Amino acid sequence: MVSAVSVISVFQTFLMLRILFISTIFALAANLLPAQQTDYDAIIQPVDAKARDIGEYMVQLAWLNSPEGRIAEYELLNARSENKNTRKEWMRDVNASFNFNESNLKGADTLGNVFFPRYNFGVTLNLYNILSQKEKNNIGRRRMTIADERIHQRKREIRADALTAWANFRLVREIFKERSTVELDLNNNFILIQQLYKGDEATLEQYTTTSATYYQAREARIRSQTEAEIAKFKLEEIIGLRWEQVQHPSKED
Repeated sequence: MVSAVSVISVFQTFLMLRILFISTIFALAANLLPAQQTDYDAIIQPVDAKARDIGEYMVQLAWLNSPEGRIAEYELLNARSENKNTRKEWMRDVNASFNFNESNLKGADTLGNVFFPRYNFGVTLNLYNILSQKEKNNIGRRRMTIADERIHQRKREIRADALTAWANFRLVREIFKERSTVELDLNNNFILIQQLYKGDEATLEQYTTTSATYYQAREARIRSQTEAEIAKFKLEEIIGLRWEQVQHPSKED
């Protein structure tokens, strides 16, 4: 007769083998999946496209009004122009010369002599520049790639900065609203206790406790209001606009 311990041991072994099999299948599937490349039109949507939400709109504004973004784009344009000039650089070292023998302009002399050569034609080349032109072209293309990748890097950084600033702005603004509500409730309670205390219907301890609680809430509201203003200033710095200038259907003042 098979014991309960043996049955449990067999079941545990079967379960471990099943888990191992499933893990192997998932590992093989992950290795077969192609690596994903970044779509930079998704990192920052084109400015002529409608933003998916107000957060993406903040990203669009940040990129559109970013001096560093414009600098990166101009660096790419400069790299392209330099590459065009580099590809033509070999022509600078090709020199042609042509000399006509002045004596032949007068024709033959009295003795019938004609001087040769009648003209000279020559071409001078800088072999080093011509032979190294291919590598110069490669360097030019790599510089364009580097400039292009710098734009991609700036897009990533600007997206992260804009979304972080937007998330922080929403957070501290909501905290400020909650602090304001708490302060208002405690203020009403403080006024009530104050009136009761004046009529000897509340103790000094109740009055001082309510007063301390109210002023603590007031201080917390003032701090949260300051933090909200600082977060607003940071967001405005990144998007390049005052918050009051932002126009979006989902905007809440």
